[in-house]
Amino acid sequence: MRKITAITAFLSLCAVFIFSVTTISTAEEPVLETKVIPLHIASVNYEPTEDISVMNMKDTEKKEELLPDEDIALIALVTMAEAEGECEEGKRLVIDTILNRMDSEHFPDTAYDVIYQPYQFSSMWNGRVDCCEVREDICQLVREELECRTNYDVVFFTAGCYSNYGVPMFQVENHYFSRYE
Repeated sequence: MRKITAITAFLSLCAVFIFSVTTISTAEEPVLETKVIPLHIASVNYEPTEDISVMNMKDTEKKEELLPDEDIALIALVTMAEAEGECEEGKRLVIDTILNRMDSEHFPDTAYDVIYQPYQFSSMWNGRVDCCEVREDICQLVREELECRTNYDVVFFTAGCYSNYGVPMFQVENHYFSRYE
């Protein structure tokens, strides 16, 4: 949607002014004169209701495509707080846990609400998140997981052992991942 809006705005500006160049004859070298001719095109204001690149996606995929930068940064921050010492796969799975919860009927719909849901991510209430910063490389992992997740089932993880909730799936380094029952 942003691409189409930007293109439409650019085309509107271009359509307002068309520059024509004419040559004026004189005894000396030709002089170029520029004339500004206003042009009004009503159809330039066309705004499609959906971005063409997401028209054929499922509803969950559309949500992922439209995730604002603030949410990406928040997910990256929590990922640092929860999995800073973990491998890249472990970080991706923490990101997937948040995204999968956003898509699940059993959890809130927004990144903020999932992350700040009481007692879900220990780093949000034990002060760990205050010691972390948003890093661009982790934001890039979030963007990549939005395009194609490493795992679409994980919704729980804990360090050291499996959670009391969900069905245990696998361990990656210090984190144990589970799916919803």
